Amino acid sequence: MLANIFKKPETLNKESHKDLKLSNYENYEFSKDANLVPISLQEMLVASKSLLIVFVRDAQGDIFISVVLGGDESKNLLLNEDFTWKTGAYIPAVLRCYPFGLTGNEEQQFIMVDAQAEVLKSDSGNLIVKNEKELTEHGEHAVKFVTEVYTNINLSKEFTAYIDSLGILKQAEISIEIGEDKYTTGKGIYVIDENSLNKLESRKLKKLATKGYLGYIYAHLFSLSNKY
Repeated sequence: MLANIFKKPETLNKESHKDLKLSNYENYEFSKDANLVPISLQEMLVASKSLLIVFVRDAQGDIFISVVLGGDESKNLLLNEDFTWKTGAYIPAVLRCYPFGLTGNEEQQFIMVDAQAEVLKSDSGNLIVKNEKELTEHGEHAVKFVTEVYTNINLSKEFTAYIDSLGILKQAEISIEIGEDKYTTGKGIYVIDENSLNKLESRKLKKLATKGYLGYIYAHLFSLSNKY
């Protein structure tokens, strides 16, 4: 889902990236081609107030909580003409991590960096590596944040796997209407089927409540009425 954001992803290396300087965002132009991005369970409640929350199944069969930013054939609809983010709309944590990300598997993970990111091209930015040996304070903060964000997203798969096991997910096409324009997305997208949810046995509903999942389910359903 993030392949169209990272133009030149590289594993962070303290020697080869010793001259990189990190600047503050001026805009979110780097996300202009993104139409779906993952979020964590912890983000759902705040994201549900302004974004459409769906579930996306990847090629390995894992399901990720995601937010819709645009249609299959459209660009990010949450951006203004100057590429600033629309006021009042939640900015997913994975985008706030940029130009850093996390890749790998359960056994070993690596911090990656988009070597072509605009926020790394300014001479006035802050170095992320010092003495070719260790991270600076800015580098440590960035690595800590990206690790927390991606860890939370991976841990959220326990929630998605559980609701999937209940058989309450259904494939869906999401439509976004802005003025007279309509944008749709439906590739690999799932939503919770309210009818299936309401038909669950009481013991299964009770277990959802015990796990603390019901609030997140209703946050997802509530989010489907959001307008961009």
